[in-house]
Order: sequence, then C-alpha cells, then structure tokens
Amino acid sequence: MRLFIAIFFSTSGLLFGQPGSVPAGTMVQAKLETSVKTASSEVGDAVVAVLTKPVLAADRIMVPGGSRLHGRVETIQHATRTNEGRVRLVFREIQLPDGKRVSTWMTNSFVAPSPKRTARYVVYMGLGAAAGAAIGGKTARVAGVIGGTLAGFVIAGNRNGSMLRDLTLKEGQQIRLQLGEDLSLAGE
Repeated sequence: MRLFIAIFFSTSGLLFGQPGSVPAGTMVQAKLETSVKTASSEVGDAVVAVLTKPVLAADRIMVPGGSRLHGRVETIQHATRTNEGRVRLVFREIQLPDGKRVSTWMTNSFVAPSPKRTARYVVYMGLGAAAGAAIGGKTARVAGVIGGTLAGFVIAGNRNGSMLRDLTLKEGQQIRLQLGEDLSLAGE
C-alpha cells in the first residue's frame, strides 16, 4: 500500500508539471500516432506522437510519459535517383495528461536507409568477369575478366533498383527527438 501512495503523490505532482526547465539538447523518446511517408506526405501535415518515457531534469520528472506531442512535417524530400527520402518533424506543443498545454520546440530529421547494393554489384561483376574470361579465351583472358568486371559494374549500377528509397515512419514507431530550446514549466 505504501508504494501505491508514493506513486500517487509523485504522479499527482507531475500531472501539473514540475516548475523548472529542461535544457535544450535533451533527447526525448516518443511513439508516433501518425504515419509519415515521403512518397505522399506534404510539408505542413499534422503529426502526433506520445512520450514513451518521462522527460527528466535534475533527477525530477518534468513531463510525464504519456504526454502527447503535437507537431507537423517541417521539410520533406521524396526519393530520387540521387537522394533517399528525408523528412524533418517539428513538435511545437506538449499536451500533459491533465490537458494542460505547454509550448516547446522538439525536432529530428529522418532518412530512408540506403539500399544494400553490395550483393548486386558482386553478383553482376562476378558474372561479367566469368563471361569475359570465357569470351577472351586463353589469349585474352585477363582483358576479358577486366572488361567483364567493368561491364558487370555498369549493369549493376543501372538496374531499375537504382532509384533510392522513400521513407515511411509508421504509426506506433519509436522515434527520438531533441529539444531545440529550453523547455520552461511553471508550477501551478
């Protein structure tokens, strides 16, 4: 019973926010409630996330886990032949569990992972080298291997997989955000 009472008193103080501030640069963990896709999302689209861990400062919980973050897509870049899909999210408001709203500035940028091309290059270059060696015969085997390897390299680079990936941040996905300015909380 004592543990429950201690948690209740600790939590009741948190719902209204502890007076104080959280320094800029503090990392925050959240879970998306809104999906974001570089293939279809637009700048300005609303994004909502929920804190999965409380925000701490000076060994005190300043913002409880479960608080909702309200933000938007700040910048977006669709995938092209030369760039992966990228997005920058900015959250400008925290809604505490008691409904109180606090202004903030949390942000992070996300980039689609680069495709794993190594295996494709190895296969095509190996096949090209083997074909070049067979075509070159005994007299031009070295030249055939070199030429076939180069041909395989070019073919692997021009395969339709050369389009880089779009980014999808799924609903429920964990993300890390960084406070871009001090977060000041006034006591009740």
